[in-house]
Amino acid sequence: MSEFGRTQDLWWNLTYLLGGLFALTLVLYMVDGRIIDRESVWAKPLKFEASLAIHFATLALSLSAVNPSATWGKVLFAVAVSSVAATAFEMVYILVQAARQQASHFNLSNEFYTAMYVLMTAGAVVITLSAAVVGCAVVIDPKPALAPAVKWGLGIGLIGGSILTLITAFRMGGALDHHNGLEIANASRMPITGWSLTVGDRRVPHFLATHMMQAVPLAGILMASIFGASLGLAGVVVVAAVWTAATLTAFAQANSGLPFTRLPF
Repeated sequence: MSEFGRTQDLWWNLTYLLGGLFALTLVLYMVDGRIIDRESVWAKPLKFEASLAIHFATLALSLSAVNPSATWGKVLFAVAVSSVAATAFEMVYILVQAARQQASHFNLSNEFYTAMYVLMTAGAVVITLSAAVVGCAVVIDPKPALAPAVKWGLGIGLIGGSILTLITAFRMGGALDHHNGLEIANASRMPITGWSLTVGDRRVPHFLATHMMQAVPLAGILMASIFGASLGLAGVVVVAAVWTAATLTAFAQANSGLPFTRLPF
């Protein structure tokens, strides 16, 4: 099997494993009534399992757009091994902390938790940059028949999404808090996501940044099939620009302490 094939297998197998963990964690979510910060102790593991499964499925699918050269095969396999190891570390720690009813993020209550938080930050960077590397591979060495809208949808989505994800994540991590503003007791929050409806919540722009990696490539595929080469490429650029603007607006709004439901003008 080629290194491209081994890379795809690693990312697909990780996707399936995360899906299985999601199913098991969902059972725990339904039977375990313990909470952390008004949410089930299993809410954070569920969110990470779902998000990471989508992330690695995206990367595995995106490899189909890369010309399988020997150089990129070695680079991408190394990236895959690193990202799988980082994900394994992150998920084990998040699950263990959930089982112990302890926070995994923003927990600097002792030296061990501080060290683990630093390691989790490094792991998150590795996971995020794996998408940027795949995006670079698509742009630099795409398959000859790849439509321009698909090529640039993948390139802009994966690289731009990685950059915006790191910007929003580091701002949130540096603040050691999702929120910007003081939430009153039992303040309203959005169902499922838990985003605050009363104060600034940095998870909103972080969500938009992370899922730019799926939204813009999908737009590229749709634009290429509907509008063809030139109009399709123009369309994907517009979608990417609008998505980026929405992410940066939500980021500025959260950092101003305003809930995402409030219009920024």
